[in-house]
This record gives sequence, structure tokens and C-alpha cells, in this order.
Amino acid sequence: MSGLIISIIIVLVTIIIDFISKIVVMNTMILGQEVTIIPNLLKFRFVYNTGAAFSSMDDATWLLCIISLVASIGLGYLVYKYHDYKKRCLLSTALSLVMGGTIGNFIDRFLTVIHSRNGVVDFIELYIGKVNIIGNSTFNIADAFLVVGVILIVIDLIFFDMKKPNVIRKEEKDESINSNETEEVSNETSNTPLKEETSDGESNNSN
Repeated sequence: MSGLIISIIIVLVTIIIDFISKIVVMNTMILGQEVTIIPNLLKFRFVYNTGAAFSSMDDATWLLCIISLVASIGLGYLVYKYHDYKKRCLLSTALSLVMGGTIGNFIDRFLTVIHSRNGVVDFIELYIGKVNIIGNSTFNIADAFLVVGVILIVIDLIFFDMKKPNVIRKEEKDESINSNETEEVSNETSNTPLKEETSDGESNNSN
């Protein structure tokens, strides 16, 4: 399967999971309702966010909608550029997750702009005991995919991209060795007829 097709599938699956989760929350929970999923760890609280991820930049929907659109286009280019899963599997997956999360929240913001929704649907809260670990903020599946994607990009840059210069130097060294071997073989091949010709010449002179 083509790497680009895999990237597109990851993006689409990310968008679909995020979209379905928001629809389920809107249809099964009342705005502001809290549901404890795992005590002292995970809670659902249905809110509309008119700002950015994790409830920041409140009431900036128009600006964030434009930013999300531009970011989605830019990420689409990066996903297309780095869709080779044989060489950069982690980076390709990470960019696809980030793009899917960005588009997921863009859809909510666009629906808010055209007055079909009251904001980005957020509903996930993480706790350690009774303390919200992200500062009393609520997020959604798209935000989670974004964070995971960014973490994977950092891991790729630190543990894989830094090794590329050594790999490139090794490849250049191998190419240099192969080039020298080819040149030697070529010289031997070109010298062989000359020796035969010289031998023939000597034979004719002796006659």
C-alpha cells in the first residue's frame, strides 16, 4: 500500500473518531454535565470552547478558524512530502495525526462561524486525585491526537533525525568506494585491448 494512502487513512480515521465522539457527547450529555469515568483520573464534562486547544484564546473563533485552515493546508503539504513509511514511518504517522486533529477542530470552528454550533466541543478532563493536570482545562479527541502527534515528531527529531548525518556520511563513503572500484574495473577493461594490440604488433614485426 502506498505511503500516501496510509497517511490519508490515518487523517480520515482521526477526523472520524473525533467527529463521532463529539456527536455522542452532544446527544447524550447536557451542557455543563460532569460524568466520572475513572475516579481521580478521568472525567467527562461537556463544554463549548470558543478559543484554542485546552480552552485558551477564548472568543477568537474567527481568527482560530483561519489559522486552523492555513495550518491544515500546510500540514497537508508536509504529509505529502513525508509519506514514505519505509524511511520515516514515525514522522509520517505523527504528521498525519496532527493534521487530523487540526482538521477536527477546524470543522467545529467553521460550524461555529456559520452558527451551526456554539464552539468546539470539549469534554475530557484528566486528574491526579482532585487536581486537573492541565490547569482546569477541558479538551477533546482532536486535541489528544495533536499532542500525541507533536510528541512523536519530537521523538523522531531527537532519536532518528539526528542520526541522519552519520547515515548520509556512510552512504557517501559507500558510494565513493563503489565509484573507485568501478573506475578501477573500467581502467583494467580499457587497458586490456592495448596489451593485446601491442602483443599482435610485436608478432607482426617479428614476421
